[in-house]
Amino acid sequence: MQVTMLPGGTLRVPVATTLGNGITCDGTRDITSDDPEYLLWLPLARTEEEQLHSEATERAADQEILARWRTRQSA
Repeated sequence: MQVTMLPGGTLRVPVATTLGNGITCDGTRDITSDDPEYLLWLPLARTEEEQLHSEATERAADQEILARWRTRQSA
């Protein structure tokens, strides 16, 4: 789950919507600073730049974990 802080402070948060036929669709909605939920989501928010940086770091960590696992599996 990613909460994105857009320029100007608006938060883009994930939301799931269930249609009348029971199908669930994933999407997002924007929350402005005057919305009561804003302070609930704010601690989770990161800018797009922060998300891109952390994704690269997380990918590198994942690769390290997979390399160790593959080494153990082949032993």
